[in-house]
Amino acid sequence: MLLNSRWLVLAWMMIAQFALGDSVFEKPQAIDRTAQLIRQLDQLQTLSASFIQTTVNGQQHVVQQARGQLWVSTPGRFRLETLEPAIQTLVSDGETFWSFDSDLEQVIITRLQRDITQVPILLLGGDAKAITDEYQVAYFSEDQHDFFVLEPREGGSLFESLTIVFAADTPVSIVLRDSLGQRTQIELTDVNRNHQIPSATFTLIPPVGADVIDDR
Repeated sequence: MLLNSRWLVLAWMMIAQFALGDSVFEKPQAIDRTAQLIRQLDQLQTLSASFIQTTVNGQQHVVQQARGQLWVSTPGRFRLETLEPAIQTLVSDGETFWSFDSDLEQVIITRLQRDITQVPILLLGGDAKAITDEYQVAYFSEDQHDFFVLEPREGGSLFESLTIVFAADTPVSIVLRDSLGQRTQIELTDVNRNHQIPSATFTLIPPVGADVIDDR
């Protein structure tokens, strides 16, 4: 399997072209914009895009690369399909979470963990107001892009910082940094927002012959 399910959900939309410093909270123009971020996320009902993901370690060596497609819809629904170098599908209807690994021919079914510190994709799927309780938010603008930098208020999160980047009202990237010094970046292309996505997109029927592990 290319990535474990939790890490792919965390890291699905980061972008390499926006190279951030070690702490954007040190930028003099960084100010608290929690309310602005909530407003922008509340305006987002659906999103679909292609993505290219790159993960680098603390020595700036590439350790993982992937590409695929994603769909997100309120409330808390998403689908991620990694197409290269291996096929992996992660799906949730807001309650149930399916993970399909084509190499293992295995589907794992669990209840969706609705904790944005553990599953940040939920920020784009209807849990925007939880930001106030869970994160410290800073903001800066650069090259006509808005950067919102989220740092968890308490320990136990799977990441140290999560940066959401907007071009106008469209989220175009996130940069995720973990406690081991890794940075995962995914570039979004062909972004569509607030368009109709069939509800069947957010369910998964296990392929014929696949092993199914139901841990709900």
